[in-house]
Amino acid sequence: MSRSLEGRTMLSDREKMVLHFCCFITIAKLGDLQHKGPVIETMLTDVRNNRCRSLSEEDVTSLLDEINQEMIGGRNMFDYLIEETLKKSTPRDVRDLR
Repeated sequence: MSRSLEGRTMLSDREKMVLHFCCFITIAKLGDLQHKGPVIETMLTDVRNNRCRSLSEEDVTSLLDEINQEMIGGRNMFDYLIEETLKKSTPRDVRDLR
């Protein structure tokens, strides 16, 4: 849950970890980073120790499992939505091409 400091909303440690993890994954994929797994694992440990101190290793593991499950569900949803969109936009009959 976000908290307020002097009227400003701050990210919780859990929210910070989600943000950093998403950035790591995006940069690793776009940058074609070699040895992604060990590098990301080291970076997550550093972030947890320096920016998300209230999270235990178990908290991070649980959070990453939740993110993974949501990404699988999200991918399935996007695949379905793309398929449905293509069905609607593809002419069903030669007469539709006019």
